[in-house]
Amino acid sequence: MPMKAGIIGFGYMGHYHLKKSREIGLEVVAAYNTPSQKLEDARREGLTAYDDLGAFLADDRFSLVYICTPNQVHAELAVACLEAGKHVMCEKPVTMNSAELEACIAAAEKNRRVFTVHQNRRWDTDYLTVKAAVDSGEIGRITTVISRVYGQRGVCFGWRADPAKGGGMLYDWGIHLIDQMLCMFRGHKVVSVYARLLSILTPAVDDSFELQLRFDNETCAVIQVGTFSLQSLPRWFVYGDRGTMRLEDFTGTNGGMARIRENVSGFESVFGKHQIGPSRTMAPLQPEFIEELPLPAVESDPLAYHRNLIAACEGREAPIVSFDEMRRAMKIVDLAFESSRNNQVIKTEI
Repeated sequence: MPMKAGIIGFGYMGHYHLKKSREIGLEVVAAYNTPSQKLEDARREGLTAYDDLGAFLADDRFSLVYICTPNQVHAELAVACLEAGKHVMCEKPVTMNSAELEACIAAAEKNRRVFTVHQNRRWDTDYLTVKAAVDSGEIGRITTVISRVYGQRGVCFGWRADPAKGGGMLYDWGIHLIDQMLCMFRGHKVVSVYARLLSILTPAVDDSFELQLRFDNETCAVIQVGTFSLQSLPRWFVYGDRGTMRLEDFTGTNGGMARIRENVSGFESVFGKHQIGPSRTMAPLQPEFIEELPLPAVESDPLAYHRNLIAACEGREAPIVSFDEMRRAMKIVDLAFESSRNNQVIKTEI
């Protein structure tokens, strides 16, 4: 019998997962929501609409649940679904902290059910382009990778401005960008965490933050997120010991990559020049000493996550986002809050 799914929380992300499920041929048959217009929305989509969680979980037509609620109830809903014998895909952040995550993992292992989180930005074209460049070694040993996401509105949208519901940008965008960095440097441990969380125009939660992760290979990953920036900065900037890479936006195609030619050591390229800028240290290289490189060509599969989710629930594949990967990301979130609160670099081994 083909697997079917139900959705908890039929808002924006509930509709998103309904659409993705239909694209891969997975039938969604039910939705649970607290009494609201969202129940009528579910009925219009042909779903059985429940306003009682127990009745929803007793529906034996579906074996997979998408949890698409505000963050503070992810853990309790996940445990309830797992105890009811359902597989669970939870929206990010998977839980509010590591302790809640461990409770969910214990319930999944006890009931032998899949439990995973929606880390779909592993398939973003811009991220895949940067990862391909880093992996290629074309700009040398990577020293620093800067990932930025900035907006202009200066507000956190909806419940994301409510601390009681797990609002703020570290939970909202940070968890995605942390996951990208951990995947980019897979196999390397994070040895220190430093974070600075800011509430610039949204007093109750962090509407901006800066996070630095240092890996055991001496690479530093810098993540910057802000909701109020009226001037643009590149989405990505990557420093290597032979060159640099810049990506302007999420397309992964606007930007460039260059490296110094093999027979150039840098300073020698300014010898004999009179107009070299503010100092010889900061003087530009002559154009003939720089080699422009094409950006890597990558292919993104936006349905890869959902196909793997179904295969995992059917026992054909392991979940692409594993327990250990969820643990690492959530531990870094925990340490980021602690670091910002105490204004200190936290040494670790994650």
